[in-house]
Amino acid sequence: MLSGNAQQNAGAGASSASVLLRVRTRNFMARGPDISCFSTFPAEEEYLFPPLTFFKPCSGQREKVNYDGTEFTIVEVTPNFPS
Repeated sequence: MLSGNAQQNAGAGASSASVLLRVRTRNFMARGPDISCFSTFPAEEEYLFPPLTFFKPCSGQREKVNYDGTEFTIVEVTPNFPS
């Protein structure tokens, strides 16, 4: 389920085919630096990833969520850094 802020933010730019990425990491080394303090939405966590980072889907499973008449597909991904 989407949090209140995620619902509000996602709805702002929603199109007929909207996708949200749920980024899963094992530890802090698998994330970039935390930039939440610079966010317009301080209740959300935001991280930077290096250029050319590839987000690999964890599985073929997709979650569908409807919010305010718009359907969102949520895809769980893991970051893979360039070597």
